[in-house]
Amino acid sequence: MPCLIRPADLPDVVHLRDMIHTLARHHGDRPAMSLAQLHRDLFGPQPMAQALVADANGTLQCYALLCTHWRAHTGERAVDLHHLFVAPEAHGLGIGRAHIRAATQRARSSGAIKLTIGTDPDNTAAQDFYRHLGLIQSPQPGPRFAQAL
Repeated sequence: MPCLIRPADLPDVVHLRDMIHTLARHHGDRPAMSLAQLHRDLFGPQPMAQALVADANGTLQCYALLCTHWRAHTGERAVDLHHLFVAPEAHGLGIGRAHIRAATQRARSSGAIKLTIGTDPDNTAAQDFYRHLGLIQSPQPGPRFAQAL
């Protein structure tokens, strides 16, 4: 089944949210992303991410969320492929690989010098997939801290 990888549109938000919830449950997390939050973060006045989707005749088969990073001391831009989800019925069709190519192209066209992808430490299938595509595992960065706002 041919798929078109394209930027997500407003009508995609419901199905995109459902796929995000499916991925959260897969990892044992409680899904909490609301439609309003997703709309705000992808299409609001200050978007936090971009979404790419694989559209197979009006049915979304995959999504990738891209978040931009910037290092002030070097001026370098990077894009993090924050989520990559392929619907189970679309596994093995090359859609994940095509999404990574599309994310790489989008990152490159934005002036980014690299694309990063994280995965759950226990998700060895994803790690093997990324290595198979030629991605190199990065060393862990130093300690990070957070404060609730």
